[in-house]
Amino acid sequence: MEQHLDNPLSIREIAGRTRCSTRTLEGLFRNLVQTSPAAYYLALRLQSARRLVADTNLPMADIAVRTGFSSIASLSRAFRRRFGQPPTAARRGSKIQSSRHSG
Repeated sequence: MEQHLDNPLSIREIAGRTRCSTRTLEGLFRNLVQTSPAAYYLALRLQSARRLVADTNLPMADIAVRTGFSSIASLSRAFRRRFGQPPTAARRGSKIQSSRHSG
C-alpha cells in the first residue's frame, strides 16, 4: 500500500497480490488493525499528504496527485474530515509554528 500511494490499488488488487480473497484480507485487517483495508489505505494516504503539506512547499495539486487523490477538492474534503482543517490551513499553521520555534 505504501508503495502505491500515488496510484492506489483496489482492495481486490491487494487481495490478489497477497493471494487471498477480499473477504480474508478484510478479516485480517479487522483482526490486526481494527479497521478495513480501505480505511487503512486512506489513513496512509492522508498521513503522507499531511507530511507533504507541513514539510514542503509543493502545490496542493501536486500533493493530491502524489497521494492518490483525483483533485485538490477531494484531498481537501478527506483532509478536513481526518484532521479538522483543510490542508491550506494546516500549511499556514505549520509555518507559524516553525517560525516560533526558530526564533
